[in-house]
Amino acid sequence: MGREKLNVRVAGLEGLPAAARRPRLFADVVRRAFSREAPRLRGEVSVVFLNRARMRAMNREFLGHDYDTDVISFSHDPVPGVPVAERPLGDVYVSAWLAARQARELGRPVLREALTLAAHGALHLLGHDDAEPRARAEMFRLQDELVAEAGA
Repeated sequence: MGREKLNVRVAGLEGLPAAARRPRLFADVVRRAFSREAPRLRGEVSVVFLNRARMRAMNREFLGHDYDTDVISFSHDPVPGVPVAERPLGDVYVSAWLAARQARELGRPVLREALTLAAHGALHLLGHDDAEPRARAEMFRLQDELVAEAGA
């Protein structure tokens, strides 16, 4: 990774349909979010796709919610002594199962829905909150712009 970019690792793509397994697009949408909101921030973000059972278990274990959720983001505190390029900034976990289900419900490709969820998670890492209707509408607007800019 060059110093000019955010390092984005993508894992778990085998849980998505073959047409949606586009790691460069997922990395691109996350980089676009960081470039827009925190252009000087350097480090590493992971985007991990999980199956339904694992995602629900994470939601229960870490957030105390016993239901399906589409995306969970965890920010990391700075780690002293870790090179800036390798500094973990956060993780975005996406439910591959819910991405496919929501894509069907919305009549869109799974790739587009999965990218939308990755963008949404990245925005959470950057401090956006969707608890209130106005903030949610702004987050949805931003995530849709990011996905469109990424070409999906």
